[in-house]
Amino acid sequence: MRLNWTRFALILAISNVLMAGSCMTSGPVNVDGLHRVVGDSLPGAQGKTRDDQVKIDRTVARLCSAQIYTRAKCDAHTVASAARWGEISQDKRGQ
Repeated sequence: MRLNWTRFALILAISNVLMAGSCMTSGPVNVDGLHRVVGDSLPGAQGKTRDDQVKIDRTVARLCSAQIYTRAKCDAHTVASAARWGEISQDKRGQ
């Protein structure tokens, strides 16, 4: 049985394209989809360290600016974050 190299190359190319296409993930189609992925647990979260709180605040700020979270949820995070930063700064002075 003789192998037809042209046919083999075509089959290999098609299978590579199909595999690459199936490995890619599609992002959320709309804000509701992204909100379901991200969830509601981050706004109001308190970081254990200064760096943790910075990361939380930056992430929430991005999600608020993209209107993933409601204005009320973003405002609540701002209040909770300010309180946490007050605690972090007091802890730093006490050391």
